[in-house]
Amino acid sequence: MKDEGAINKIKQTEHFMLMLWVFFLIVIYVCSFLTEYYYQLESTKVAAGEKILNDLKGVFFFAMMGMGFFIDIVRMRENKNKAYIFLLLSLLLGSLSGGIGAIQYQVFNYIADGG
Repeated sequence: MKDEGAINKIKQTEHFMLMLWVFFLIVIYVCSFLTEYYYQLESTKVAAGEKILNDLKGVFFFAMMGMGFFIDIVRMRENKNKAYIFLLLSLLLGSLSGGIGAIQYQVFNYIADGG
């Protein structure tokens, strides 16, 4: 009886951590999109808003990396073969966020302008 309750709490914690990980990833992509939207033509001088968005991306990137590590620790208790999957995903998706956010803005801009 106690084992089922403990397993249920671990599953709920893992689900909550996954939701936080996805939230951090979404915030990183939104910051990249907004950077491209507001500051795409200002390449000679860094604006204060662009610096703030880049700092936010950095903070949420490391938060996502930490959350990925914690998710991996929880998942490794169940299966040792699932080691460091989310840490690797965090590194990969977080590193590509700038380019993906810029591409998303360009596609959005193309569609909004009517092709």
